[in-house]
Amino acid sequence: MGQQIIKQPNGKYCLFSSVVDNVTYYDMTKEEIVEVWTEKAKKDFEEKVNDIVSKLDKGEKPYFQFTLGYEEMLQTILEVHSADEMQNIKSTIESE
Repeated sequence: MGQQIIKQPNGKYCLFSSVVDNVTYYDMTKEEIVEVWTEKAKKDFEEKVNDIVSKLDKGEKPYFQFTLGYEEMLQTILEVHSADEMQNIKSTIESE
């Protein structure tokens, strides 16, 4: 992650970054640290989703040889679960 939570002498916390070798936040509560890290994680996930969707929209394979198309997904559900489950999923998706 490149960050450490350090307890300050006043009982609050600071974030020390090993990337810049300096404090990036100080006088934080636990809740504030969770908020900062949650926002960072959200941005990381948004970038990942945008990258995957962009590749799919271009006809590329974001999961390399493991990328499934719609029909392949349905076939997997059929093989692993049942024809009823596959039909339920297909009906649900295609009815919208």
